[in-house]
Amino acid sequence: MNSALVMPAAGPAAPTGASRAGAGAASRRLMIDQPRLLDLGAVGAPAPSLRVPAQPGWRGAWPSGGEAPSPFEAGGTAAFRRRAAEECLDLVAVLRAYRAPQPDEHWRTPIDSERRLLAQVNAIIGLGAEALDQVAALAIDPDLPDPGRVFAALLVLGCVAGDRWWPAMQRIFEAAVSRHPEEGAHAVEALSLSPRTDLPELLSPWLGHESPALRAAAARVLAFRWELPERAWETAMRDAAPAVVAAALGAPAHQFDPGRCEPLLLAAAHSPVEPVARAALRLGAALRLPAMHGQATRMATRDPGWADALTAMAMHGHPGDAVLLRAMLRNADRWQAARAAGVLGLPALIPDLLALHDDPLRNDEERQLAAQALATIAGPAPEGDSAGWWRRVAQAPGDLRVRGGRPLGAGVLLARLRGPGWSRAVRQDQYLELVAASRGQAPRFSPFDFVAAQEASLQRIADAMVPRDARADGPH
Repeated sequence: MNSALVMPAAGPAAPTGASRAGAGAASRRLMIDQPRLLDLGAVGAPAPSLRVPAQPGWRGAWPSGGEAPSPFEAGGTAAFRRRAAEECLDLVAVLRAYRAPQPDEHWRTPIDSERRLLAQVNAIIGLGAEALDQVAALAIDPDLPDPGRVFAALLVLGCVAGDRWWPAMQRIFEAAVSRHPEEGAHAVEALSLSPRTDLPELLSPWLGHESPALRAAAARVLAFRWELPERAWETAMRDAAPAVVAAALGAPAHQFDPGRCEPLLLAAAHSPVEPVARAALRLGAALRLPAMHGQATRMATRDPGWADALTAMAMHGHPGDAVLLRAMLRNADRWQAARAAGVLGLPALIPDLLALHDDPLRNDEERQLAAQALATIAGPAPEGDSAGWWRRVAQAPGDLRVRGGRPLGAGVLLARLRGPGWSRAVRQDQYLELVAASRGQAPRFSPFDFVAAQEASLQRIADAMVPRDARADGPH
């Protein structure tokens, strides 16, 4: 189907949130499967003000002298709440690691862990303002870095409406980013996932901070959330610190002026820092910038594996690149070329991949890499007839790009984003290809969001996909 992505008039949906003054969409309902901004007055319990002594019959339910002392002997309700808040906070820190799907898992598999994580956040907020003050106090261990605590504390505080804990969030973020890279990364992740819509107000002052780490952290959060303004993006792209440039490359540059983007991306692609060059080349492919295709080709010719230049070249989808890939499939660069051939998706490359797959000098791992490239182009083969299926797909027109046995387009890429079996990195690349296929009109999506947020993003993309023929037949 020949289709395009059409953005709704209001633009991509933003995360639910509220301003510092408390106005907006703070929720009275607790979170289930993705972060929400909660109204503490509606969901939080008041501080304990009355202590009622337990009756003897209830005291007898807890044996004395055991490993678990009676709560009535351990400080009463206030102490119980403090212990509960700390235990819930630590569980949030542990469950964060379960959000990343394992290689053999569906990307939706972590949703149960995410629901359990958010249940802990609900519980802490439900314990009231004293529990939130405790969370703020526990976030930074004065002796040892504790990235998990930083993530948990900022996520909890970032789900509460109003500005009472705004200074605490600033203090935690600045301290974590300034003192340890892992704590800084966890702080960035927590604020990236926060449902607050006023984070630009919190983070924008740090975009010009003297510390490169703080500039990079602020830019990374805002870029991830699509809240980094174009001017600020351009400033970050010109920053002398590679970490700041790398952070800015996470922004939706396809929403910016292509003429202003191209020289900045070209400069980043020349960076000697590989992650910066890699991200620039991929973003250039998403924008289909001719100069970036030329740069990727030159880099791939010199060193195909560095910065994944060969794959970035293939993401542009130029049929003429098959000549270079065919030559590389026959030399020492064949494994980088095999992956790139799968991304380019030209059936004309199937015979070359088959020759690599059937080469008796190849080991099992090498044969598997060739098979993966063939499956990327042709899709799963009928059992017992892989070679025959691949050869039949090879008869397709030479300039037709194919993915999974189907002509490559926005619909196929969306189906693959919804399907199983892809890592976060691969799904991010698929989204960039979708951005290119939609001519830069794809709504926001990130494989690093909560599962429910990903599902909502994919549905927005699906809702925006309108057949061109249907639009042409409509009112003019």
